[in-house]
Amino acid sequence: MRVLFTLFPGAAHLYPVVPLARALLAAGHEVRVASHPELTGAVTAAGLAAVEIGDRVDVPALVGACASDDRLDRITGALDLAPDDPGNRRNVIRHYMLAGFSLYHPAGPAGGPAHGTATDDLVAFARAWRPDLVLWDPLAFAAPIAARAAGAAHARLLWGIDYFGWMRSAENRRRAAALPGGDPVAAAMRPELGRHGLEFDEELLLGQWSVDLMPTGMRITDEVRYQPVRRVPYTGGGAVPEWLHGPAERPRVVLTLGVSTRRMFAEEAGFPISELLEMVAGRDIELVATLDRDQLASVRSIPENVRTLDYVPLDQLLPTSSAIVHHGSVGTFGIAAAYRVPQLIVPVEGGDGVVVARYLEDRGAGLSMGTGGFTAPELWKSLERLLGEASFQAAADALHADSLASPSPLDAVPALEALTAHHRAGAR
Repeated sequence: MRVLFTLFPGAAHLYPVVPLARALLAAGHEVRVASHPELTGAVTAAGLAAVEIGDRVDVPALVGACASDDRLDRITGALDLAPDDPGNRRNVIRHYMLAGFSLYHPAGPAGGPAHGTATDDLVAFARAWRPDLVLWDPLAFAAPIAARAAGAAHARLLWGIDYFGWMRSAENRRRAAALPGGDPVAAAMRPELGRHGLEFDEELLLGQWSVDLMPTGMRITDEVRYQPVRRVPYTGGGAVPEWLHGPAERPRVVLTLGVSTRRMFAEEAGFPISELLEMVAGRDIELVATLDRDQLASVRSIPENVRTLDYVPLDQLLPTSSAIVHHGSVGTFGIAAAYRVPQLIVPVEGGDGVVVARYLEDRGAGLSMGTGGFTAPELWKSLERLLGEASFQAAADALHADSLASPSPLDAVPALEALTAHHRAGAR
């Protein structure tokens, strides 16, 4: 069959799906990956065929522009949230997840173009190539429109926590429908859907089913049909440095703070990089810190047992590591879990790192520093626990063992074939 992946433009959205795309290729299927131009290089570097749609997207500017989109306030205002808002769902949905929604369903009296010609480009390609299955990023809302235009089965491919699945739970739909003017999600989607001759339905927001790369324990709704697939690490290619050819000579600790979030982990933002590096001096560990030029500019000195690198693929680095300190992204969490590495999370305020950290701590496979301020000695104390208490390694081993219950990407291919045949037959 022909399978079209459609992705929001970011490497963090591509990397989790590469193993599944390769598994489909290995099973003899044709695969294309559609996204905006800035992702083309990463797609082709992964050995996959890229299809460019629309214009380049300035994601930070897109997120910033969403702040003035009052449609999104109406959407989040209808949500059934507890007073303490566990996991800060309102903020994550309003300012991050709905950025993709506003990209493909822009505000305006007639809907307006979906960021240039992205939706039209994708529809045109789908009609020409005729995919059997469209697997789409949960932020790529042009994809279900294109799937309908081509008569393809389609499913979301979840690389993170399913906030949209929860947002469209029965209770949240009831609350949304009761608002003056009706469901704000449906109202916001109708102009763009109308351009393509479609009426709103839930499949255009949630897919016909959802392929889930997340642990089952991190699901926040039971009202979605999930097809679990084991998350297999992939973080890009590159030559393996010589110092990673064999085991580490002493406990190796990784400090990685993401790419888009690096500005939040600098001295001027209150993150004690200099003091933390200085505390490592003379200790029986090797610290590998992925820090960029701006972060290193304020560092006073780098001890001999610290390696500073702008970037190294985590699937090269973590197999020989004893612990990792990171910002709580689901991608970094998943890779660390795959390699049985205990984790210390310093979550980004307002992101879903709080949910990831809570799950990690509940499983006993790591610790969290919380989203408030902390000192370098406090962080070092937590890291000493992570390295010194055997229970964290045992729990990290158990976390990995749990993941083996989900089918590998290759083992999941027959299920995707069957679901595709079922939904295409139902559409005829």
